[in-house]
This record gives sequence, structure tokens and C-alpha cells, in this order.
Amino acid sequence: MTTASSQPRLDDRPRRRGSRRTWPVTAGVVLIGWCLLAWTVFGAGINTAPFFGDTPSRSQYVESGMTALTALLPVALLLLTGLLAGSRWGLLLLALPAVLLVPMGLDLLSKPGDPADASAGRAVRASDAFADLTRLNWAAAVVLLALLVAMLVARRRRARAATSQGRPTP
Repeated sequence: MTTASSQPRLDDRPRRRGSRRTWPVTAGVVLIGWCLLAWTVFGAGINTAPFFGDTPSRSQYVESGMTALTALLPVALLLLTGLLAGSRWGLLLLALPAVLLVPMGLDLLSKPGDPADASAGRAVRASDAFADLTRLNWAAAVVLLALLVAMLVARRRRARAATSQGRPTP
């Protein structure tokens, strides 16, 4: 009969030097990414919802479509940040739903909008990528780009310190 004290504990196992758990990082990255995706889908859905029988204008469809497409940049930067932090397969939980933003955005961009509207057939312009609904995507992209650069600089400094002390770089 084995007792609880004779069972090896998880904390007693020898750990490899430099090993660390990556699931909290992956969980954080996926959670932040899902929040960004949820805000994008919610904002685009509310912007183009036909409340009280109104047909959304072409401008609303374009703004919502560009919101879905510009959300790909911060999600891609978030995925790169997760990869640099050591996450691997768990990032698919964010990458796969993010891919669905492409058909959603392109579908919204193709809708004509209210035929009674003066700009019912207007083309998509480059300035539409910087509409009101896309501001969160651009702000998140700037923050994530700064974080990514900081991670790369820290990694480079660690590698230089390790080589100057004669240790192999990880």
C-alpha cells in the first residue's frame, strides 16, 4: 500500500535548467486575442445591424469591413509575441478564428448598402482603414509592436551576455 508521502510530487521532479511553463503565456495571448476578435465582431455587427427596418449605408458596411480586416494586424502581432514567448500549438486557438475575419470583412465590403443613400456605390478608399471603429485595432497594433520590439531587444541582450560569458545561447 502506498502512502501519499511515498508518491512523487510534481514539485519534487527535477526540472531542466531554463525550462518554464508556457501555458499561462499561451492562455493570456489567446484570451487577449479573443477579446480583440469579440470586440471587432461585435462592433461590426452593431454598426451594420438593420435596427427598426433601416438599411445600413454603404459607408457603414465599408467601416465595418475595414474593422474586420484591420484586426488581422494586431492579431498577427499577438501571435508573433506568443511565439517569441515560447507558445506553439495553443496559438491555433487564436489563429483559426482570426482567419474568419477575412471572409467577414470582404463580405461586408461587398455589400451595396441603402439604395436611397447618396453614396450607395462608393468605392473603398485607403482612408477607410483609419475610420472610427478601427482605432482600437491600430492602438493595439502599436502597443503590440512596441512589446515585440522590447522582447527582441531583451532576447538579443541575453544572447550577447551569454556569449560573452562563454555559455551557448538558448
